[in-house]
Amino acid sequence: MIKRAIIQLAAFTAALLCLNGTVAAQTPSKLFDHIHMAVGDPQAAAAWYLENIGGEWVDGRTDRLLFNRTRIMWLSDRGNTRRPSQGSVVDHLGFSFLDLDAKVAQLQAAGATLQGEIREVPGLFKLAFVVDPWGTRLELIEDFQHLGLHHIHLRDPNPGEALDWYENMFGGVRLNLKGRLPGLLYPGNVWILVSEGDTFPSTEGTIDHFGFRASTAAETMAELKGRGAYVTNLPREMQLPNGMIEFFYMAGPRGASVELVQRQPDMP
Repeated sequence: MIKRAIIQLAAFTAALLCLNGTVAAQTPSKLFDHIHMAVGDPQAAAAWYLENIGGEWVDGRTDRLLFNRTRIMWLSDRGNTRRPSQGSVVDHLGFSFLDLDAKVAQLQAAGATLQGEIREVPGLFKLAFVVDPWGTRLELIEDFQHLGLHHIHLRDPNPGEALDWYENMFGGVRLNLKGRLPGLLYPGNVWILVSEGDTFPSTEGTIDHFGFRASTAAETMAELKGRGAYVTNLPREMQLPNGMIEFFYMAGPRGASVELVQRQPDMP
């Protein structure tokens, strides 16, 4: 885990450099912190992902997993009111594996639904789409240079404008994945990619929101407001088994909910 994190950090640092060897002028990049999903049984969903996707328990909780530097967490949708994530402003999550065929077979045996066929996209990678038992769409790929949690894929009628907004608010390195897919690469080695299409708010789908790390909640809120952010929930604290966090929410494009989290320095 540590060795992989060092390699991924080096890859991200290299991506920051322009062809002339200088760092691109941009908003300072924030660490991609987490993805939060809403399901009927958070503990069951977390256990399913641990067994079939990977990660490790974090925060002394059984409803969240750590993938490199990024948490995936599950909150309770007691009324099972959430729509499948496909078509939401947060359409799907991407994970990369060494053996895609074996992984697809494993997930199907564990209750996931395969969408279409496993296929090789020339110049990109081998990929397949599945839907987990709770309705979240997952893109499974073979990107041997970037294993594990790979990307979060958004939808927007104007993908370029969406990427501009995220870059203005949270930084990131504006690159084309494999030279083909426009996106933003964030510390934590997670891409944000955006496809063109109509959408609905993230809080109506199974992928409720995603979040970035805040150095301090109050200062980060003031900084983002200065860039035009609309804050939907003021900072508040939460005590976890491994320490205190402070967090707030803001509105992203097309109904995306985005959280900013201040964690204690010794938290992963």
